Amino acid sequence: MPVPVVIDCDPGVDDAVALLLALASPELAVRGVTAVAGNASLDDVVRNAGHVLDLAGAPDALPLTAGMAGPLTRRRRERDEAIHGEGGLGGLVPAVPPRAAHPGHAVDRLAEAALAEPGGLTLVALGPLTNVAAMLARFPEAGRALKEIVLMGGAAFTQGNITAAAEYNFHCDPEAARFVVESGLPVRVVGLDVTRSALFPLDRTDRLASMGGAAGAAGELLRGYAMRYEERSGLTAVPVHDALAVAAVSHPDLLEWSRGWASVECAGELTRGALVADVRTPGRERAVAIATGVDAEGFTSLLFERLSGYADLTSSTW
Repeated sequence: MPVPVVIDCDPGVDDAVALLLALASPELAVRGVTAVAGNASLDDVVRNAGHVLDLAGAPDALPLTAGMAGPLTRRRRERDEAIHGEGGLGGLVPAVPPRAAHPGHAVDRLAEAALAEPGGLTLVALGPLTNVAAMLARFPEAGRALKEIVLMGGAAFTQGNITAAAEYNFHCDPEAARFVVESGLPVRVVGLDVTRSALFPLDRTDRLASMGGAAGAAGELLRGYAMRYEERSGLTAVPVHDALAVAAVSHPDLLEWSRGWASVECAGELTRGALVADVRTPGRERAVAIATGVDAEGFTSLLFERLSGYADLTSSTW
């Protein structure tokens, strides 16, 4: 049976690709999408998510709900457009306006989804954890009803990508990240330790971009993303961070996991947002599973195959 999931995201190119992967995965049943400010402003990420759902041909009944516009306790940080481009989708402007968001707030929607399928729903969190932490604080019974939380964030045993210590999502709202990681709920962390080891090659983005339909649009998104990443890193391949977190739910055997205790640094002048993990000490609480290994070729092949499947899906949106 497909795994029921709700996806909390901040599109962003890699979030957009992750949504496309999720909607193309028969292993998953997407119950809803919620948006949180992160890679772009709340208005931008809601708009971008709507465009992606339209591109994928998702049914109008699939709820898209706006959430938190900034961190729990801090000022919103400046966005880095060098990777995701203007507006969050590489500066691409689809030809028609996107679907509208559903009424209500993402925090309420996440709780409703969890309580509707007690013990069955996986929450896939791809952006800053503001929506998720707010839901767990306001509706603790909904948190307990979740099967698990699978999140993209953190850098447990490698350097960060926004500072030397911190990964972007955790750095955006470290208090929210700490609250979720320390919640005691089943949490799986897909961080830079593995996403940097599963790079999607630039030549595969070119192959996708040459295809018809929605696959070509996905390829254009990824190709621009990969080219901007090449300018920054010199690599001709790009980590599609959030798509790997989706694959962790649809194909969990692609990843190796280490269980342990974890928290997030909130006070350090140089280490704010750092994921601190102990997977060594016997007897410590082991509620958190951290991805420490990945079948890189298996993941990139899966992503290419599933995105290629959109070639026959025509779209007037892009």
